[in-house]
Amino acid sequence: MTTKQQDLPESIQLGASILFELRAQEVQLIDLRGIKDVTDFFLVATCESEAQMQAILNELHKEFKANKIPTVGVEYKEGVRWAVFDAGLDLMVHLFEEEKRAEISLDRLYADGKIVTLEEKDFVKKAETKKSDDNELV
Repeated sequence: MTTKQQDLPESIQLGASILFELRAQEVQLIDLRGIKDVTDFFLVATCESEAQMQAILNELHKEFKANKIPTVGVEYKEGVRWAVFDAGLDLMVHLFEEEKRAEISLDRLYADGKIVTLEEKDFVKKAETKKSDDNELV
């Protein structure tokens, strides 16, 4: 099952596009409406390094502010391999390094929520390239 960008709140569209643009992996959306009161959705992604995690957190903060989407804050400590970007009642973005993601296993903890693996093509607009005329017959 796929979830299309236009069906989601702006905060999720923006968050997912940033995750994909900065090369986060295994991006999942967990719909917690009616299950958890703290937020409606979790965006969960795997980062290859702390540097990537920090870059994503910085970009989330910058773009949410630029788009006037309110945020609550960031939970991040160096070496923990897990960070949370809290956009309040709409969304919490959880970033993990691979081993920590497997250890915490949010998808199992919230298995009663609707879990969808997101696809980059639904959130990132590729720059259109002109097709070469080399292959056309005259």
